[in-house]
Amino acid sequence: MKITEDASKHKFSADRPIISGKDDLLGITDFAESLASAIKGWKGKNSLVIALYGTWGSGKTSVKNVAIEALKKDDKNCPLMVEFNPWHWAGQEQLIEAFFNEIGSILGKADKTKGKKRAAKWKQYSTYLTIGTSITKSAKTLLPLLGVPGAGFLDIVSNKMEETSKLIKDSSEALAMQEENLNEMKNDLSSMMKTLKKPILVIIDDIDRLSSTEIRLFFQLIKANADLPNLIYLLLFQRDIVEKSLEDISPISGGDFLEKIVQIGFDIPKIQRSRLNKILTESLRELLSDKSINKRYDEHRWDNIFIGGLQPFFDTLRDVHRFLSMLSFQVSLFRNKESFEVNPIDLIALETLRTFEPKVYHGLFDIKYILTRQGDSDSKSAEDNAHNAVEAVINQSSESKRTAVREILKQLFPYIFSMGRYDSGFEEKWFRDLRVCHPNVFDRYFHFTIPEGDISQAEIDSILDSAGNREKLVSIFHSFNQRGILDVVLERLEAYKEHLDLKYAVPFITAIFDIGDDLPERQPGFYTISPDSHASRIVRWYLMKETDINKRGQILKEAMHATNGVYLPVSQTSWGEYSYEKPEATVSPLVSLETANELKGICINKIKDASKSDILRKNPHMFSVLYHWRKWSSPEESQKWVNELVQSREGLLSFLTGCLSSSASHSIGDYVERIRWRISLKNVEDFISPDIIAEKLSSLRIDELTEREQKAVRTFQKALKRRQEGKPDDDWRDDEE
Repeated sequence: MKITEDASKHKFSADRPIISGKDDLLGITDFAESLASAIKGWKGKNSLVIALYGTWGSGKTSVKNVAIEALKKDDKNCPLMVEFNPWHWAGQEQLIEAFFNEIGSILGKADKTKGKKRAAKWKQYSTYLTIGTSITKSAKTLLPLLGVPGAGFLDIVSNKMEETSKLIKDSSEALAMQEENLNEMKNDLSSMMKTLKKPILVIIDDIDRLSSTEIRLFFQLIKANADLPNLIYLLLFQRDIVEKSLEDISPISGGDFLEKIVQIGFDIPKIQRSRLNKILTESLRELLSDKSINKRYDEHRWDNIFIGGLQPFFDTLRDVHRFLSMLSFQVSLFRNKESFEVNPIDLIALETLRTFEPKVYHGLFDIKYILTRQGDSDSKSAEDNAHNAVEAVINQSSESKRTAVREILKQLFPYIFSMGRYDSGFEEKWFRDLRVCHPNVFDRYFHFTIPEGDISQAEIDSILDSAGNREKLVSIFHSFNQRGILDVVLERLEAYKEHLDLKYAVPFITAIFDIGDDLPERQPGFYTISPDSHASRIVRWYLMKETDINKRGQILKEAMHATNGVYLPVSQTSWGEYSYEKPEATVSPLVSLETANELKGICINKIKDASKSDILRKNPHMFSVLYHWRKWSSPEESQKWVNELVQSREGLLSFLTGCLSSSASHSIGDYVERIRWRISLKNVEDFISPDIIAEKLSSLRIDELTEREQKAVRTFQKALKRRQEGKPDDDWRDDEE
């Protein structure tokens, strides 16, 4: 079924009934036309009260509109019609007055000869009833006044002058009307209405939106006038709401009272589930038709989550409209240039919860760690606690939807519901698919934006699109480094390391090597992976897509020759060396042994070239580079370079800060990690005597140094003091943070 142009315009409208059968998507036209035929076919001269029952959003107003359209097509048999919506009128008095005025107006237009007389008689009749109500109400105010003696009475009368004046006028008119008995007046009106050529159809919608008092008043009005001939009432409302409001109107139940008024009652036909589903899915298809959204749409996964979890939330067209209105806004938030920042299926599922079960939606954010945990539980009790936390959120839903909510969460967060039976490969796939179950994506579904310090999917896509352009890639990486999120970028790129086209291998890997010397240091912590490790893993697993080991070696050699970086080529070569030095290692060789030795030679030349300028001195990973220089070449070369380096103040401090490392510890009761800084004197001795360093430091003023330089100097001095006290070099237990 194709959505009409008019229907597609109103994605932000939560409740818009159709006005014509041509807009019918739910198959209500047959029922509405049958209702119109029943109204046209009524030939009795007495009044008739028809009720159309249905819940809010079930399509009552749409049925009414299509029925009116059908009636108007048959001008000969079409009754005179007046639509009255009591919800538009404030207060009981306005409600009564408007009710009589609307019917009086149509009576005046019924025919040229008798219409004005009928309208006048109707007005006289309605005025009598209205004033009678006013007198009864006002008398409750006047009688106490009349019983108040002395000056107090005059004061009150003065304050109530305007009200009293109107009451006297109304009372005079009412007394004049007493000359004609109400029953006689009604009989005259009935006789005049019997001569109507066409009955009057009074259509009253939204009765269930009135207050209980107004509902009772309205049905008393209809009951009082239901015996007038040629009047047909079509009342639209939700039955249980009205019945409850009528409970206090008589000794009988509200339902029994309603049956005494309504002669014919119809229930809105149940909407065919297949039609409703078709409207929803085709609307979603139109809304999510953008290529950037569709590329993460998995039809099999959609069928699973829709049939098992989402379908029960869409019982009426109003439910569909309300949902689409909210979803369309969220889609606009997450569309970013040529990218879409979330998974469309996860967005639909979470938006369903946010729309219909908001307590569940908000509760999910509080248990993010449980829902997105990436490792096994420490114990059975931890597993039980996690299960209980998830169940507590599910129990926030309405009881009738609890099974559906559980199924939605099971589809969204498979890890927690599978007791962890997923290998590590799924984590990267979940990230590539922008699934809410991945911890690095979860927050954007609740903050509706990319969290501060993170990278958008549009930015990831720009990297992937530039994979074959080294210069552009380096420029992009440098911009991320200036924002302080280059480490985040490399972490996110890990998910794509096996999905890049091999034809871009040389320029992509060269660009990675180019930015290696700018990589931030590893942040202290138990579970952190250093940026350089992410970079090396990206290169390794990207290259492992190439099954020919010789071709992999050729790619690496080309990239290392081309790059102006030093540290990452050294680090990558070290990884390759490990697989040959440790035969028991499970890591498969990336390159042949011959190529590995060639790569070492390339790295040694790059290190020596860097040592001739400030490139090595200023390299934040200088100590690691020095270590491999010493290992892969003669120790004397690196030692000589260091001894020359420390002759200057800048060189001395560069070497010390290069030797500085950190570790994290966490004690019972701590909320944060304790960071300890270290300098190993054994490592220093591989290049220079610590005594030489100590002597040169004695002439420096520590207060003139940067914070990091001060930390390096103090850490070195503590290490020297430990050795002087006979303590092991690696005993840092008594060090301050």
